[in-house]
Amino acid sequence: MVYIFTAMYCEARALIEYFHLKKELNQTRFQVFSEEDGKILLTVMGTGMVSAAVAVSSICTAYGAGQEDFLVNVGVAAARSATDKMVLCNKIIDLPSGKTYYPDVLYRHPFLEGAVSTVLKPVMELSGQEGLFDMEAAAVYQAGAYFFAPHQMCFLKVASDHGIDFRKVTREQIEQILLSHVDEIAGFAMRLYDMGKRTVSSTPKVEGFQTLCHDLHCSKTMEELLWQHLRYCALAGVDVKPVIEALYREKKLPCKDKREGKVCFDELKQRLF
Repeated sequence: MVYIFTAMYCEARALIEYFHLKKELNQTRFQVFSEEDGKILLTVMGTGMVSAAVAVSSICTAYGAGQEDFLVNVGVAAARSATDKMVLCNKIIDLPSGKTYYPDVLYRHPFLEGAVSTVLKPVMELSGQEGLFDMEAAAVYQAGAYFFAPHQMCFLKVASDHGIDFRKVTREQIEQILLSHVDEIAGFAMRLYDMGKRTVSSTPKVEGFQTLCHDLHCSKTMEELLWQHLRYCALAGVDVKPVIEALYREKKLPCKDKREGKVCFDELKQRLF
């Protein structure tokens, strides 16, 4: 299942209509909408970090989110230099705490990539700061991390204003902004669903996986990361064998130590994705 979370109903309406979602009448704390075949579950969280954290925790617990599922946070954001394009956030900055989170982007997608900063209240003046600003992404990530791995969480944001005064943006304008992107969001969500269905039964077919781990001097954490990357290559139909063989031909494998192994691992990821 793909768990979609939006802060406001006006951000959700286009997707509700696109997927013909029906309201879950047994859910009274949040507005929850589901798709007949059980592929999509959309929740309107409410604005702010507390509402976001409670909604994600409550819904994922109630519906039993697992390793074959994905979380997608969709919404508008303030920006000094606005773009009409949807941004897939590969970096989330929690401005109140100073912490930074990095969702893993392991798959091809049609979006720009960029960062979003989460703030405690609506942004009125951005004072020259670049990037996107919202009020929920950091909380969604932190709560979602109890149920999903970093590669299972996606954050799609589009600028709703130019940082002048967020209060001037109307619900109708937000609906239109999301409506203009609904096809690409929905298409991406369904690709995630299809990938999730194959995840449980799919394993990377790499000869000598343990030898590769040894030659990279993998720690246990690094070995698990390598396994995840190779699994997604298998799902995406990427042939990893020529890439690994090239690293051996170039004498970058085997590595001398863990430090060299980490550098080689980063290069392996770049070549694969």
